[in-house]
Amino acid sequence: MRSPGTRAGLAARPLIAVALSLLALAATPALAFRCGNRIVSEGDHYSKVLKICGEPTGVQERVIYREGVTRPRFRVDGPNGLRYDEEVLQYDRSYVEVLVEEWTYNFGPSRLMQLVRFENGFVVEVDQLGYGYRE
Repeated sequence: MRSPGTRAGLAARPLIAVALSLLALAATPALAFRCGNRIVSEGDHYSKVLKICGEPTGVQERVIYREGVTRPRFRVDGPNGLRYDEEVLQYDRSYVEVLVEEWTYNFGPSRLMQLVRFENGFVVEVDQLGYGYRE
């Protein structure tokens, strides 16, 4: 015969699993976000982001250098039929210059602000910041 506490413990297990799954998802950076009724995601070109979301609230630019020797480029099919050249790097030989831009979007006090990081013109990361503010 089961004790009454056992049944309550079994019922709580799915809730705990769902809560832990949501917590794990919240801890990882987002790879996409919504602008109006369109989605901006990793791999999108900056011109697409500009067309969908408009001008960002703020822009930060810098150049970083990564170790590696560039090898011949190969063509990659990106999202929406966009094609771009990808460089293959061989490490510990030289450096390659990478243009990094970080665009901040403020969608107002009822939505989270988004920080979109571009490397050489393509979205590589999207981070959620705190809630926006009235402009």
